[in-house]
Parts: sequence; structure tokens; C-alpha cells
Amino acid sequence: MAFSRFAYLASTALVAVATPALAQEAPAPAGTTAEDDTITITGIRRSIADSIQTKREAGSIVDVISAEDVGKFPDANVADSLARLPGVTVDRQFGEGEQLSIAGVEPALNRLTVDGHSVASADWGGNPSDRSSRTFNYSLLSPTIISQAVVYKTPEARLQEGAIGASVDVVTRKPLDLKSGTIAATAGGEYNDRAKRGSFRGSALYSWHNADDTIGFLGSVSYDKEQLSRAGSAVYWYRTGDALLANAPTTATINGKNITQLTAAERASFSSARFASFLAREFFKQERERIGFSGAVQARPTDNLTVTATGLFIRGNYDNVSNSAYTYGYEGSRLISAESSNGLVTSATFSGIPTGQTGSTGQLDTNYRRTRLKNDSVTLLVDWKPGDWTITGNVGGTKATGGKDPEYLLDFRTQQGFTSGADGQNTVVNWAKSASDPTMWISNFTANGGENLGAQDRARNGGVNFFGRQIGGIPLQSGFTMDQEKFAEVNFKHPVAFGPVTEILFGGRYVDHDNKQTTYSNAVFTNQNFTLADLPYYVLPGSLYNGLGVSGNGTPYATLDKDGIIAALAKYGNQQIDRGFSYNEFFGVNEKIAAAYAQANFETGRIKGNVGVRFAHTSDEAKFYTASNRSGQLFPVYTYTPVKNDYNRLLPSANVSYQAGEDVVLRASAAKVLARQRYSDLAGSLSLDDNQLSGSGGNPALKPYEATNYGLSAEWYFAPASFLAAEFFYRDISNYTVNQVNNETQFNVLLARDATYAVSRPVNGGTAQVTGFSLSGNTNLIWGFGFQGSYTFADAEASLATGLPYLSRHTLQLSPYYENGPFQARVSYNRRSKYFYRFGRQSSQDYTDAYRQLDAQISYQLTEGVSITAQASNLLDETYYQYSSTPNAPTSVYKNGRVFSLNATFRM
Repeated sequence: MAFSRFAYLASTALVAVATPALAQEAPAPAGTTAEDDTITITGIRRSIADSIQTKREAGSIVDVISAEDVGKFPDANVADSLARLPGVTVDRQFGEGEQLSIAGVEPALNRLTVDGHSVASADWGGNPSDRSSRTFNYSLLSPTIISQAVVYKTPEARLQEGAIGASVDVVTRKPLDLKSGTIAATAGGEYNDRAKRGSFRGSALYSWHNADDTIGFLGSVSYDKEQLSRAGSAVYWYRTGDALLANAPTTATINGKNITQLTAAERASFSSARFASFLAREFFKQERERIGFSGAVQARPTDNLTVTATGLFIRGNYDNVSNSAYTYGYEGSRLISAESSNGLVTSATFSGIPTGQTGSTGQLDTNYRRTRLKNDSVTLLVDWKPGDWTITGNVGGTKATGGKDPEYLLDFRTQQGFTSGADGQNTVVNWAKSASDPTMWISNFTANGGENLGAQDRARNGGVNFFGRQIGGIPLQSGFTMDQEKFAEVNFKHPVAFGPVTEILFGGRYVDHDNKQTTYSNAVFTNQNFTLADLPYYVLPGSLYNGLGVSGNGTPYATLDKDGIIAALAKYGNQQIDRGFSYNEFFGVNEKIAAAYAQANFETGRIKGNVGVRFAHTSDEAKFYTASNRSGQLFPVYTYTPVKNDYNRLLPSANVSYQAGEDVVLRASAAKVLARQRYSDLAGSLSLDDNQLSGSGGNPALKPYEATNYGLSAEWYFAPASFLAAEFFYRDISNYTVNQVNNETQFNVLLARDATYAVSRPVNGGTAQVTGFSLSGNTNLIWGFGFQGSYTFADAEASLATGLPYLSRHTLQLSPYYENGPFQARVSYNRRSKYFYRFGRQSSQDYTDAYRQLDAQISYQLTEGVSITAQASNLLDETYYQYSSTPNAPTSVYKNGRVFSLNATFRM
């Protein structure tokens, strides 16, 4: 019933605004010209008109976002613009759009190309569960150079394989396509109301070519700084009430009743209630600074030959400080009282550590991560038209690096008693002392006393012992990723007259790709007693947690900033052990792909389309280290282990369109597709917990995801720059990756011998069927008003009980706009329903709740070449809410704040 109401309202709104009676041809905006019945459209209408034209002429089912003018994409973030398209949803975990899921398929199973070639990807560490997938962080792309972004929802044989959901191709501007002497420059600032800080952003583009159009160059530079202050609450582990009852003292009470007087039913009810055993107050502060340069040089020595060289270079500083103050999850030995309701322990009170005894009841983590990103791509494209032939060649390389280098980790402990509990977005933490009192946060040595170095650390320290406690570490290249690719391709096209066949296309592509992840380990120890009060601490503003449902004196809390963390490790860390290269966390994957295709384009009467086949040979070599203990040595012996895996796939595809009327186009598509596994899943690396005898690792024998995709669409272009479209899509996915736990014999460092571990590894075997439809449309109304909108429904039948990651059943996008003369305005509203996010700590099934975003933009053309634009993002100050299995069990509750910007643009 809920779905029916939602779908009905969305579809009614879309159909209503597209009714021809309202969709009269809008008059030309002031400032445009009409000569020989030709209207020059600028701004929002130009962007929409260009997108609709590309969609209408495409050989398959596509959706398009076009620039409004040179150097002016609809949004400062490319992902935010793409989120206006049907079937496209964006994840805004850190405020701005970074990853896209399309047609109900998670980001790792979609592809991004720039001018038809791959772009290497290395993230800053914001998605620790998926650092080495095949996704791309869209926030790195500067919109200044973008002409269009085309989403291919159904494949053609000529397009690169590797996507199950869709492929996104970003088309950049070229100098010979622009007026010589074109200049576009933008400068302005933005302000985040939660960070209480502002920053500068700007870009500039210049394009030139000679009078003969035989040589030209284009250069663009962009600078972007963004302030992010994300505060929230989090639960690291849910346990059940039976863990509290197991060792509870006889004086403890449950729901106001002494534990010894509980009935069997009351005990059973409380035993099954879930308890937020590690309840945290978190704060994350980041300054994102990106500098990008892109350039293109074109030469056209003859009318039929064009050579284009391009370069894209991005540098990003994503340094960040994260703090987390959290309770420990005692089994019940310190339980004083507890309350439960609706299957949750909503409040539990624990006693503190008595004076003179050792132990901890909670922890404060303070971490500073120096994070750098580099992304470089160079290509050489040849476009040659000898006679009736069109021959194109593309050769180039792309490389990206990213990660923490180094990472400063420092923690404090507390011995205070506390009360904690969670019930939906409402969470409470009350300490015996306020968390803003720096004296409650003490060193690990003070809280737990000293201990001798472990045998391995003592050996690393030259055989010298140290009696103290670890308080952190300064590891180098923690989870540091390198991703690079070299590629070459050639394509041929020739017109023919073989019955309905009008063109034949064929070609090939070769790729040599490397992806690896490196980590070094380090530990810092102390034998000194100190508290946070001995350091340059500060107290977080309490307003950071407004609207997050937090209560108690757990916020605001005292903590350290970057300089304080570094200073504390230097002052009190009087023993540092360099544990060196982490063999068990290293992996590398070399992937070679050789692909060839043949495609025939056909047209007969009202029917046209294409049919073809693509052959792809993939050769993967996973490289990792396996550990064994030989002759009782103190350290395990690591053996470099390469494992190869080759496979071939034949991928047929067909797209057909039928001109049902002058303004109506019907399309159908069917194709076999594949998406290759995440590099981290292909790796054989293994991460072990020697205390819990558990672990996780990769599987070099994995096969690719495979699917049979079907698509249908009906498109009605009922007026200029207006359309209404309905699309149906179906993805029958096999070889879906699921995690499987098996017992394995591995070397245990603590025991210095082999032990049996429960190890989780990805395996093939899962299946999924994604079915969905979308409605989308745009229309010019009256008096300069217009409306753009879409609704998408997607559902999956999967072997995973959780459903597919990132799949929202309902996605709604509404964008009314106004453009008249020098003034234009647009409001954009996006809503996506809940979706499964990942398996979290202790195999928690984590979901992200429904999320809304409301943005607005106003622009005014001061002169022919100067305009000002004001934008506001996340006007609703939406809460990013994640939960474990049921909505009343939160795992993460955050707000990223509203962002306001003001920019001035100059063009000529």
C-alpha cells in the first residue's frame, strides 16, 4: 500500500506537468534571438534541450546531463547533476556525492569513463570497506571542462564492457569545437553552517585555435576547498541482554525489579533484547582541498585527420581529524540497573572502576590522518576519415594513488561509571563526570598499568624490554592504494548497403591494469601517567550535536586537534616500535584484458538499431603473502604467492528503436554483460584476529559478475525541449559474490603456533534479479517556468536475505525551474528510500535509512559576459541515519550541515 501511494503520487505529478495543454512552446527568453525560425537557447533550457536531443538520437537507452554553457555544469558536483536522471542514486555519506548506484546496482558494478577511456581510482579512505573496488569518486571531477555526461543504460558492442548497471561517459570540451579565444572563469566561496567555516573555490578555462581550424589548445585549472564538520552518534557492536545477565551482581535490577526475582518470561524477554554495548559520540573534521588541471591540444593537418592529446591531473589533500568517545560493553559484572522496551535495552547503568584498581570503562580515540590523492591521465586520440571509412585510435595511461601517509593514532581511557542506551535516533550517554572534564580521560598506562613488550615487539626493539602500555601508533601508508592502467584501442566504421544494415563497426582494445594496497604498522608505548588535561585540549561545541537525538553529559566532550595529537605522541610516547611492512594486509592484482567487437547498425523504415557481439579475454594475477611458521621461529615466514585466473566471455547485444509517431520513440534492448570483481576480493590477502580466532580475506579464483540485461522504453517528445519517458529494466545477475565462513589453519602470532580460524572469504554462487521501472520528463510551462522530474522503482530477488547493497526501492527527483531574461532559478529535491549498506562490525546487517536532499540555485546575468550565482545545498539539514537490521537500532547518526555558496562567472 505504501508503495502504491508513493508510485501513484510520483507518476501523477510527472504526467500532470507533461500534459500538452500546459506544455505550450515557451517564448524565447529575453536576450535570445530568433532569426529564420531558429531560437538560440541559453542556460537551463539549453542544458535540457541538448540533453534531450542526445537522448532522442542515441542508438540505445541513455540519459544525459549537458552543460548550461562553457565552464558551467548544472552543479559543482558531477554526481549531484547525474542524480537528476531516472534510476541514478547518489550516496552522500560525507555530504557531497561521491558514488553512484544505477538501475538498482551498487557503485562497484557500474563504470565511469572520460572521453571513452578509463580513469584510475584511489580513494582517501572515507569508504574503508571498499577502498579497492572499481568505483570512482565523482567529487574529484571538475565540471569546468565537461560538455556532457552520458549514462548508457543499455550497452552496445562498441562500448567497453565492465558494467551491469550502467556506464557513464563524461565528454570533455575540445579546442576546435569552441570559439577561438573562449574564456570562462569562476570565483567564489562557500560556507558550511555546521563547520562554521568558509572556503574559496574557483576555476578558469581558456581555449584557442587558429583561423584555419588546424590547431588549437585548451587549458583549464580548478581549485576547490571544502570544509566538513560531521558530528554524530554511533554504535560499534550490538549484544543481547543475556550477556548482561550472565555475570550481573545479585543487586542489579531489570526494569525496576531485582534480578533474582525475574520470572522466566521476564528473563527470556530481556535476554533477547539488543544492547548498544559500544555507544560512541563521534566528530570528524576534514578540509578537502583539490587542485585540478586539464588540457587538450588538437591538430587537424588535413580535413580528414584530427589528432587530440589530452591530460587530466588532480591533486587532493583530504587531511582529517576524527574523535570518538565511547563506552565499553561489559558483560554485566558492573551492571547496576537496566531498562528495556520493544526489544531494545534503552538504558543500562554500570559502576566505575574503584580507586586503586586497574581497568577501563570507556575510551577516547583521537586520530589525525594526513591523506593525499593523486590522479593523472594522458591520452592520444586519432580520428582519421579516409574515404568512406572512419578510423579512430586511442592510446594512453592513467594512474592514481591515495591513502593515509602517515596516520597518527592516540587513545585515552576512562574509569568512570556510566549510563547508556539507544532507541532509534535517541541515544543517551551519561558519565559520572562530564565528558568535557579533561581529567576523566587518562592514559592507558594510568588506567591499566604496565606490561612487558610481547616477544615479537621485544625482538624488533633489539631485545630490549619496555614496561608500559600502548597508547597509539604512527603507521606509514595505512591502507595506501595504487591504481594504474595502460590502454590502447582501435575502431573502424564503414557505411554499407547490406539490406537494412547501414554501417559496420569493429575494433579492439587492450588493457594492462595494476592495483595494489600497502600498509605499514607501528606502535607507540608509554610508561607515564597523564591525562587529557596535561595537553592542549579543547571542548567540542555542543551545537554540533543539535538535532541528532543525543542526550546526557557525553556531549560535548574534551578532545585534541591535529597539533595536540602529534604533540602528545611526541611528549609521552617514550617507546616506539616500528613493526614494518604488514605482509598479511598487502595485495596486488595485475589484470590484462584483450577485447574485440563487431557491430552492425541498421535502419529500415521506422525501425533502426544495432546488433553486435563483444569478446573479452581477462587474465588476472593476484599477488599476496602467505604465512607459515618454520622450525619454531619467532616470526612467521611469509611467502610471496602469485595466483592466476583466466576467463573468456562472449557478450552479444541488440538495441532496436521504433519511430511510432513523429514525436514518439519506442526502444528495446537485450545484452549479456559482465562486471569484474573488486580488486580486494580477488586478492588472496588475509587479515586475522589472533584473539577471536577469526579472519577475512580474498579469493583469487572468483569469476566475474555476469548478467543478462533487458530494457524497454517509450519516449514522447511532445514539444520543443520537452519529453515524457517510461522505462522498464531487468537485470538477471549470476555469480553474485557472497561471503562464506570456513575453518582454516593459520599461524597465530600470540600463540606462536598454528591454530584453527573461522575465515570469511568471498565466493561465487549468489544470484539476483533486479526489476524496475522509471518515469521521467521535462516540460516548459508558461511565463518562463519549467519542470523536470523522475521517479524510479527498483526491486530485487536475491540469495542475500538483506537484498542488494545500495538498492533503494523508491527514488524521486523533482526540479522546478524558472528562466526569463537575465534571471534563472532552480530548486532540486531528491529522495531515496532505505537501502542495505554493508555487513558491519560483528556481521551486523547495516542499512541506510531514507534520505532527502533539497538544493536551490539562483543566477543573474549582470552583463553579456558576467553573472553571479548563489547556491544552497542540503537546505533540510538532513540526518544521515544508519541502523542494524531494524530502524530502532542505530549504528550511525550524522549531520553534515548546510552549504551556501556565492560565485561570480566571467565568459567571453
